[in-house]
Amino acid sequence: MIDFDFVSPTKIFFGKQKEEKVGEAAKEFGFKKVLIVYGSHRIETNGLLTTVTAHLTENGINFCLLGGVRPNPLIAKVREGISLAKQEGVDSLLAIGGGSTIDTCKAIAAGYFYEGDPFDFNLHKATPKKALPIGVILTFASAGSELSNSCVIQDDERCIKQGFNSDLVRPKFAIMNPELTYGVPNYQKAAGISDIIMHSLERYCVESEGYTLSDEWALDLIKKVIENGKTMIENPSDYQSHAMIMLCGSLSHNGLTHLGKRFQFTVHPIEHGLSGYKPDITHGAGVALLYPAWAMHVVRKDPERFAYFAKRVFNISLDDKLETAIIGIRQMKEFFSSIGMPTTFREVGLTKKDIPALVNLISGNGTRVIGCYPQSLNKQDLEEIFLSLC
Repeated sequence: MIDFDFVSPTKIFFGKQKEEKVGEAAKEFGFKKVLIVYGSHRIETNGLLTTVTAHLTENGINFCLLGGVRPNPLIAKVREGISLAKQEGVDSLLAIGGGSTIDTCKAIAAGYFYEGDPFDFNLHKATPKKALPIGVILTFASAGSELSNSCVIQDDERCIKQGFNSDLVRPKFAIMNPELTYGVPNYQKAAGISDIIMHSLERYCVESEGYTLSDEWALDLIKKVIENGKTMIENPSDYQSHAMIMLCGSLSHNGLTHLGKRFQFTVHPIEHGLSGYKPDITHGAGVALLYPAWAMHVVRKDPERFAYFAKRVFNISLDDKLETAIIGIRQMKEFFSSIGMPTTFREVGLTKKDIPALVNLISGNGTRVIGCYPQSLNKQDLEEIFLSLC
């Protein structure tokens, strides 16, 4: 186990009707005028926005609104939000939604105090020095952004989707009522399940000095998501499965499942290239599509780690570690397929003709590699992975 620093300071309000605590939570953290950021009009029609604004007003907190955040959130909306926040003189932000809305808030929060373009953070040209405080009401379990320090934003004009990390943008509080996720369409729920799994599975599939406690946490979390995922989709108002998925989503991306390990995402940056190139690809669907292809490409570099995953998650244990590992990868692919996730390029509107452009975009025209363990991926590796999906 290597040395580490760990922080997860976000206060969680978890359970039924917890959205009614938003005024008290905002007041506790000193919010006085809030920019409420959200995506679709669903929170207007289902009454959630009315509930939230009423409880803010009851606690003496003023607010203004910014709607229209889309999946794979745009830097243009961030710029709009910064302008509105300065015009209105807000001192805090409240995200109502999932990862895209939360990440938009994070980018606004950091960009508010920055004189340059906020996408500079995502391009790693600048580092946030200060940020507005953020609160969250989670309505979609997937990204885990409510507890994380990461912020992924997209620029459609340059086909770039990229993230930055800063503890300054960790939310101060997260309100998590599983009932608020009941109305999410099944495809989006399945994409969320896939993203949650991959946040811990990619943390497991990294270099480690032996097996660690965080490995066991990661594998147990993945098992729980698989066990509860289908139940959540098949029973759209089953509280326990929705609650389990919501909590796993948060714990999968706050750093807990890679403590004591050298961690670097591999599948995620490939997917960022995929949905940067074609923005209508849902992020969770993208990582579900890519994981089996990536895993089959690298499995021979560390069959033991993949075999242990197969044993712990799917109870597969053969004498041959490579055979065990490959069966485990196939089982994971079958699970993703069983909940409606894509397994081929065709299902997400891509063909073999798109591969050269994708490879050049992700590899920077061959100037950079992706990941580091169990092997780095160069331009040729990416091409082979993509060809296996055609």
